[in-house]
Amino acid sequence: MRNCKLFYNGKIFTQSGDGLVADSMVIQGNSIVAIGKNLEDDPSFSFSSKINLKGRTVLPGFTDSHTHFRFHAIMTANVRLDGLTSLEATLSRIKKHAAKLSKNEWVLGDGFAIDRWRKRILPDRYMLDKVTGDRPAAIFSKDQHMLWANSKALKMAKISDKTAEPRGGVIDRFENNEPYGILRELPGYEPVLKIITDPPDSKIKRLFRLTLKEAYAKGVTAIHSMDGPKAYPLYKELSKNGKLGLRMNYYPPPSLIPKLRRVGINLGYNRDYLQISGIKLFADGSLGSQTAFCFNKYKNSKDNIGVETNTKKEMLQIIKDAASINLPCTIHAIGDKAVSNVIDCFEKAPKLKNGNLHRIEHLQMIRRSDVNRLKKLNVVASMQPSHCPSDIKMIGKYWGQRGRNCFIFRTLLDNNIPLIFGSDVPIEPLDPISGIAAAVNRTEPVSRTASGIKKPFYPEQRISVAEAVTGFTSTPPSIVGREFEIGRLMPGYKADFIVLSKNIYKTAKSKIKDIKILGTYFDGKLVYKDKSLKG
Repeated sequence: MRNCKLFYNGKIFTQSGDGLVADSMVIQGNSIVAIGKNLEDDPSFSFSSKINLKGRTVLPGFTDSHTHFRFHAIMTANVRLDGLTSLEATLSRIKKHAAKLSKNEWVLGDGFAIDRWRKRILPDRYMLDKVTGDRPAAIFSKDQHMLWANSKALKMAKISDKTAEPRGGVIDRFENNEPYGILRELPGYEPVLKIITDPPDSKIKRLFRLTLKEAYAKGVTAIHSMDGPKAYPLYKELSKNGKLGLRMNYYPPPSLIPKLRRVGINLGYNRDYLQISGIKLFADGSLGSQTAFCFNKYKNSKDNIGVETNTKKEMLQIIKDAASINLPCTIHAIGDKAVSNVIDCFEKAPKLKNGNLHRIEHLQMIRRSDVNRLKKLNVVASMQPSHCPSDIKMIGKYWGQRGRNCFIFRTLLDNNIPLIFGSDVPIEPLDPISGIAAAVNRTEPVSRTASGIKKPFYPEQRISVAEAVTGFTSTPPSIVGREFEIGRLMPGYKADFIVLSKNIYKTAKSKIKDIKILGTYFDGKLVYKDKSLKG
């Protein structure tokens, strides 16, 4: 067989569902044509170029089922504040970044997390004024549900003491009713977002290419994008020109439903790469911003139960609008009340054709009484394991014993609820290996524990390595109608696969996070290569 590549002497985990582990695989073009044992000895493949895997482990390329990929690409050019442990360090980094900008250029950034600072201080507009000069500034929190704006940005957005409180959002205020500089949820900060000018297309495409390289280096060959409407023309153009570089399932916001209806639902421009897979909307906010919508109030708060960003009536109408063009909905819900509201809506939703499945994004906290309701509906749980170690302390601080209902991976799987995994990049790094480690260990990073001893967070909810890998490989394609194309290494599937530095199934669970991606193949081409990999 000519013009083929034969990979041999490996441990190729096919994810076929029957536990098949092969040692050799043949690809032709962008497809797998054979997989088995000792194919290098088969005369049918004598003309193939041969690559010795040297006993290394091979998996299907990872799917990250929750990203904000375009937004992440753009934000790489702005000031990143994740990991800083004090207000002073945060302001210092912003000041250095602002000094590089022209006089009237926006100071943009993300990643500040007041609950991870040594001293918890809610920063105000005047603190930001001091380090940004006369430039407008808008800095997202780590969870992207809170925006820190300076005085000039607030003035430009016409947010003042006379601005009415937005429904589904919050404008923090001083005692005199002047805006504090903290805006929560999209209705709160949308006036600022509307006046920020995006970088030119050429710069966005350059940043996209750099972010694509980052994805390859982490073994990611497919993503589900939850970006806003501006992402659609970018993805469409890149896909039509053969430059998207990923199998992408895009979930646009409800505002695009009329456009999707006008042009028809068959928007998979070169469907190998771009597919419209559903509509993304919100039921609540986040834990970090204390806007996740809960049945009970946050600990140590007077009466805060979070923010209901869309009512059940509004969500159900969007679900029906999407169903009219046979699109499922994927709904952001973190607090237990928000999750329950979403389940209420899905119980009343119209039936979808072709087996399309609704999703709940994050599903961070759910009452046990709602698990069975979820099971009956066959709704997908789309979760981000890396949020678990990141949020352990905040869960204890704000939700207390309700933590037993958080990140219940084991319970969901035991109830046969479809479970897919992602990162929520840029909120957490685009890194499935870290996600797998988080799902099987459920521990805080050593640097965040006083003794250095990591204790599992409700260890009964840990899952196996195999289950975690499945959440990043074979399960995601099955919920978007691509289960016979990607996510497995079998004849007829796309040749998207990765080579690991160690056997992830044999590595100590505490060491999984140290496994490296040595090579990433997309469409049969080597798109990322570690120095130690040949071929």
